[in-house]
Amino acid sequence: MKAFRAVRGSIMVAAAAGVLALSGCGTANTAAVVNGMRISERDAQVAVEQVHQAQPDSTLDTPNAVASLIMAKFINQVADASGKGLSDSAAAAAVPQILNPTPTTLQLVKASLAWGQLTSAEQTQAVEAAARADITLNPRYGTFNAKKIQFEKSAPNWLKASRTATGG
Repeated sequence: MKAFRAVRGSIMVAAAAGVLALSGCGTANTAAVVNGMRISERDAQVAVEQVHQAQPDSTLDTPNAVASLIMAKFINQVADASGKGLSDSAAAAAVPQILNPTPTTLQLVKASLAWGQLTSAEQTQAVEAAARADITLNPRYGTFNAKKIQFEKSAPNWLKASRTATGG
């Protein structure tokens, strides 16, 4: 349980600090594409369901999971290169409440646990790797404001305030 609290906190910090480019994804069921590797909406949704199995009070939702999965790729690469990465079996052991965690869920767990073990320089390296990456984010899952270095959830624009006949 303690390890999974790290998933909620550190991955969200990593996602907020990460650098994402934004544009639409052309394939149905695609949440994002990172350097040619697809993250499906379904994989992100299942990861959220599994996180909630282990930690029912988690605030992780699908847009946050998509951002976290994008950053997990870079966090795990840096962690592996520095000898701080985890195996899938070690990640699964950290969340015994989840029976048969998916590879996507394991990526989140590994990144969460690794983030806290990385030095500040290594964390910066992961964020900078994301900044250089070719990332396409489905607008349904938000945008990234590069000037503020902030991930923002999407604001559906199909519902507009109606204007009254007298003052609109």
